[in-house]
Formats: sequence, structure tokens, C-alpha cells
Amino acid sequence: GVYLLEIHRILRPGGFWVLSGPPVNYQNRWRGWNTTIEEQKADYNSLQTLLTKMCFKQYSKKDDIAVWQKSTDNSCYDKLAKADSYPPKCDDSFEPDAAWYVPLRPCVVAPDPNLKKTSLKSLPKWPERLHAAPERVSIIHGGSAGAFNHDDSKWKVRVKHYKTLLPALGTDKIRNVMDMNTVYGGFAAALIDSPLWVMNVVSSYSINTLSVVFDRGLIGTNHD
Repeated sequence: GVYLLEIHRILRPGGFWVLSGPPVNYQNRWRGWNTTIEEQKADYNSLQTLLTKMCFKQYSKKDDIAVWQKSTDNSCYDKLAKADSYPPKCDDSFEPDAAWYVPLRPCVVAPDPNLKKTSLKSLPKWPERLHAAPERVSIIHGGSAGAFNHDDSKWKVRVKHYKTLLPALGTDKIRNVMDMNTVYGGFAAALIDSPLWVMNVVSSYSINTLSVVFDRGLIGTNHD
């Protein structure tokens, strides 16, 4: 169950988790899994029970594929605060976005009730979200919508200058780029119309701004 807890942590409210394989469709597949139909039924029921406790709801199931959706209703997590609940709710000392050499935690990270625009439906659609200041920028130390917009504008100017120094940038001659010290992903956003992809790297020694990178619809990771 600890891996499901990690999936729950990284999914935003309204996000989807897809499972293809055992025990989904056990009624028709159990013979090929070297097991019994009773065992697979028990596994499926246990999985469904655990996901329900973690505030997931089954969204769809067809053949060998089942899809669950993470709830957008924060009241679902209230029952996890009880002393005898399993899995338990993580206490407030846990930093939900910490991931660099952080052990997997055997508890459910409840979404911040103060953040109203982080759910899947609340985010601006692509490509508008790329240049819109995410709500979570306000909870980052030193972050604000103004700082985000300044960073976004700054990188547009810088990329224009970089292309004069390196004409191949923006052509199919350069396909893979790493921004090894990103803050909000401004460099990647400024190159969005170029035929390349940018991996945004947030230093493990700096303030963790990956949430903003992800909210923009970009990819990123931590590294030292």
C-alpha cells in the first residue's frame, strides 16, 4: 500500500490513476495468473477498499483496465484524522512536496485546504497555464505572482538573445536541453514553440519550486 500512498501524494486533486493487470478483470484472467479466482477477488476487493479510504473513486473499468480518480472534496480526509484510521493522515510536519531522498511515508497527504485552484479542473487549460501564475507560487518562500511574471518576461528576452549567440537553438539541430538551475521553468516556457524539450532541474539545495513547474504543464526533477 505504500506505493499507492506515494501515487496519491503526487497526484493533484481530480487526477487519475490507471491500473492495467492483476487483479483487474480477475473473473476472466485468473487462470493465467497461477492463482485462484477467490484470491484475486479478495485482492481486488482489498484494493478497492484501500483506494476508497484514500479518497479515490472508481472512474471507469473496461476489460483489463481500471481507472480511479482522486477526490476533490477535502472533507473526505477528515475521517483519516481519527486515531484508529488506516491509512492514517500525515501530520502537518510533513512537507508534501519534499521528494529528494525522502523516505516513502505510510500515511495519506491531504491536499492543502487553503489552495483552491490546484485541482485538475481548476487549472487553466493548455497553453494558457504555461504563462499564468499558479496559485502555489504564493506559498513558496519569496514567491508571488509578480515575481513569476517578472521571471517569465525575463526569460523571453534572454532566449531571444541566446538565439543570436547560438542560431541552432530553436531548430531541429538541438532537441534535448536541461535547465540545471531553474526556478519557475521560465527558460522552458520561452522555448515552448521550438522543436525541443527542456528538463527543468530544481537544485536540491535551493527552495523547492517544482510545484510551480508542474502547474505550468512542464516537466522537472530535483538534483544536487
